[in-house]
Amino acid sequence: MNCDIDSITLQCVVCGSRVSSPAVRRNCAAFPMPEHHHVGVLHRPAAGPGTELSRLLKRFGISPTPTCSCRAKAAEMDRWGCDEAAKPERIDEVVAVMRSEAAARGLPFLDAAGKLLVRRAIANARREEARHAKEKARESGSPAV
Repeated sequence: MNCDIDSITLQCVVCGSRVSSPAVRRNCAAFPMPEHHHVGVLHRPAAGPGTELSRLLKRFGISPTPTCSCRAKAAEMDRWGCDEAAKPERIDEVVAVMRSEAAARGLPFLDAAGKLLVRRAIANARREEARHAKEKARESGSPAV
């Protein structure tokens, strides 16, 4: 069975197959028979605060380099989740990494701006989680939360 995928990172909720390039047609192990069709089974996994922070920084033209710790910190933030990442000591930890990375790249940095970006990333991640929860509830037929 082929699944139409048109987003950057998708995962089949039935078989767990992941696809990370746009406009891919991929065989899904969960439905090997051509007569089975599972539209809507594929979705973009909910992004965490680290992923959202990376997206915000990309808007400013700031991307991870091969030698920086940006991807590792973003992954750690995603593992923390929104509640843990929103703790003041975690925000300060992330801002410290951003400050040191800005210094290494010769970029200006203000702690207040860094904190603002981290808080915005957390808010974006919360909104994305809520959207995914509504979609999941709608797909399962249960009332929305």
